[in-house]
Amino acid sequence: MIVDHLARALVTATATLVELVGPAGDAERAALNTLEEIAYLLGQMTADERQEFRDVLERVAAAEPERADFIRSLPGSLDLNLES
Repeated sequence: MIVDHLARALVTATATLVELVGPAGDAERAALNTLEEIAYLLGQMTADERQEFRDVLERVAAAEPERADFIRSLPGSLDLNLES
């Protein structure tokens, strides 16, 4: 499914950005800005879309056990609660 590919791309980008946050400097600011933008854009989803996103991430996590914990933590890390 194309949604799975998009979710994987998001996971990869987010994982890379999270790694960049550690060191000080311009990369840190850029990573934080990008993570904030990702959270903002995904925050525009409806509650149903957020649940669908969680379902997709669960499929991706099952397919990528080495990153499963990180993948499953993304909605909470990006403040994507289902009530909004």
